[in-house]
Amino acid sequence: MTHLRIDNARVIDPANVFDDNRTLYICDGKLTDTCDHDAHVIDATGLIACPGFIDLYARLREPGFSRKGTIESESRAALKAGFTTVFCAPDTQPVIDSTATAELIKQKALAANGARVVPMSALTAGLEGTRLSEMATLYKSGCLIASHADQPIDDTGVLLSAMEYASSFNIPIMIRPIDPAIAGNGCAHAGSIATRLGLPGIPVAAEAVALARLIELCKSTGCRLHLSRLSSARSIELVRNAKQLGLPITADVGIHHLYFTHEQIDGFDVNYHSAVPFRSIEDREALREGVRDGTIDSICSDHAPHDTDSKLAPFPSSGAGLSAFDAFTPLLMSLPDLLNMSLIDVIAKVTTGPARIIATQAKLITAKNDAFNTEHYSLDIGTNADLILIDPSAAPLLDAPDFISQGHNSPLIGLNSLEACTGEDVPLQGQVRHSIVSGTVKSVDA
Repeated sequence: MTHLRIDNARVIDPANVFDDNRTLYICDGKLTDTCDHDAHVIDATGLIACPGFIDLYARLREPGFSRKGTIESESRAALKAGFTTVFCAPDTQPVIDSTATAELIKQKALAANGARVVPMSALTAGLEGTRLSEMATLYKSGCLIASHADQPIDDTGVLLSAMEYASSFNIPIMIRPIDPAIAGNGCAHAGSIATRLGLPGIPVAAEAVALARLIELCKSTGCRLHLSRLSSARSIELVRNAKQLGLPITADVGIHHLYFTHEQIDGFDVNYHSAVPFRSIEDREALREGVRDGTIDSICSDHAPHDTDSKLAPFPSSGAGLSAFDAFTPLLMSLPDLLNMSLIDVIAKVTTGPARIIATQAKLITAKNDAFNTEHYSLDIGTNADLILIDPSAAPLLDAPDFISQGHNSPLIGLNSLEACTGEDVPLQGQVRHSIVSGTVKSVDA
């Protein structure tokens, strides 16, 4: 295995509240305090070294939807985003409700030589919401989170049983709160713009009512509940109150929801059609405050690549979701100024934050001969060498030919600032120069 020495980097390690220059040594896949003279040297002058990012929600599309993306293309695009570990949603075809499907995904990820891929298991068989999946078996096989993707569970009894089952095995479950009876066939935030455009709306109540139900069930079961991709001020208020009660609840937000609002759908731009709708400016401000005050524990990509045909339909019928990996790093690097936060605190939202959400007392095996310790995800000596080197001043690679993801469904293609689409003078800059997974340098080029 290659021995590495990384010189002159600004090292940012949220787990140890460390932000200073330091030489990093990597031997046999681990961070060490020294290395032999045969080490390969990376001159990281002007670069930031930090733990590799962990993405708690992304769709890699394969198996089943390879016209939209493959594990190879999307796991390599994840490296460009800074993610060394990606949790893939279970809404593949077949659904990730068997160890055979989970193993298939892990094997394809190993062959792809991209980011580490951790499949999430479905909460119920086929994501149909009627019969529980074999969560414990899937968890032991490496599916470290049980999720229901964007599919709601209508039957509260089934949801209660799932949470009781997960609690008995200490399995974290991830649910996007959505009440289908209220959401109906909505495709955008139920506000003035959707009304003017004649688009069916999704009220804030569709998220808030479902979230209130989840909080009550969490009180009853004590399960580790992670709330996925919140979108509204009301949800932030509910989660903040639940945390004050000491409930084992965590939450995340998709990166685009910290920037976009429902105003961006004016003009029927299908690249802003998101399964979790962009809401009002007030909702966006509440999400930003939730990141600042810790109500939001993690920032995810909510990556959803689509093929061109999926975006040719009228807005309500177009494929929901944005391709996020290729633009993730410049969006993340703009957050310290936008949110008035330190860079180390922002990086914590994609490193120690998600690691603590999935942490257990044991070292977790996610792929053959590849373990990473989520209990203390850091750049400590002796830890698994998952890290990235970021050039914070580099121009972003956002032209269409630069995209690594198969999905080009991003409104940020060709931009170097967000002013044209959001009205905020937010420059886009930053590139991941090197991505290192378990001590191995991986390519971040197209």
